[in-house]
Amino acid sequence: MIRALIIATVVLFVCGFTVTPTPEQREALEREIREWPQTIQSRYGLAALTSFLRKTVAEKKYWKNVDLAKPSIGDKWTINSASMSMTSGGWEFRTRSPKENKFTLSFCYHTEEKRGQDLVLKCIRKSNDNFELIEIISDEWEIVEMTP
Repeated sequence: MIRALIIATVVLFVCGFTVTPTPEQREALEREIREWPQTIQSRYGLAALTSFLRKTVAEKKYWKNVDLAKPSIGDKWTINSASMSMTSGGWEFRTRSPKENKFTLSFCYHTEEKRGQDLVLKCIRKSNDNFELIEIISDEWEIVEMTP
């Protein structure tokens, strides 16, 4: 019995068991992706967001020996509708929903142990041109080298 359960579990993972979204769910997601750039631009002053990021980096400088000034900050934000994110130089902006006030600014860096990490600034939007840093965290991920 246990052997059959193990085999069934492996088959589900190998076959890519997924739940197919309904047409309504797919349409809602496609609409959200289409509307994301306009919603972000109406709720976030992008020039103010750049100023906030520059000011935060200048004030904090380092976090646990990580140089916040290492990734560049671009002159403007590039919107990526497909991933519902924006980039400015080496920094990435993300929010779960463009109608929420919580967002993150992050960049990737690598440690000497070949581990990748995302340094994440967790922030809140107070108004169109007023933002506040809540906390800084680091998310670790491991680089896997593929060999033939």
